[in-house]
Amino acid sequence: MSNNSFKMDNLKKLREKKNMTQTRLSVEIEVSQEIISHYEIGESKPNIDNLIKIADFFHCSTDYLLNRTDNPAMVNDIDKNNAETSDLLYKYNSLSTENKKNFNKYLEFLINN
Repeated sequence: MSNNSFKMDNLKKLREKKNMTQTRLSVEIEVSQEIISHYEIGESKPNIDNLIKIADFFHCSTDYLLNRTDNPAMVNDIDKNNAETSDLLYKYNSLSTENKKNFNKYLEFLINN
C-alpha cells in the first residue's frame, strides 16, 4: 500500500475551514509544519499519536481524516445523537393521535419563531 492512500485531503479541508495555516496547526498539536504538509499531500503517514491529536483538535473521527468517510462526526457523537433521537421517537410514538397533532403544531411554531 502506498503512502498516497493516506493522503489527508480532509485534514486540509478542516484546517482551511478554520482559516488555519499548517504552521498554526503544527504548533497546536506539537509537530513540525513539514509533517502537516506531508500528511496533506500523502508523503507520509501519521502515527497513531498524531492522528489522535489531530482528530481531538478538530473534534472529528480518524476515519474522516483518513478519507474513509465523508462524515466528520466522532462515533461517540453519532451514538449520542442516535440515543437522543430514539428516546424522542419512543416518546412521540407513545402519544395519542390528538397529542401528536398538538406536538406537531407546537414544533412548527418553534421552528418558525
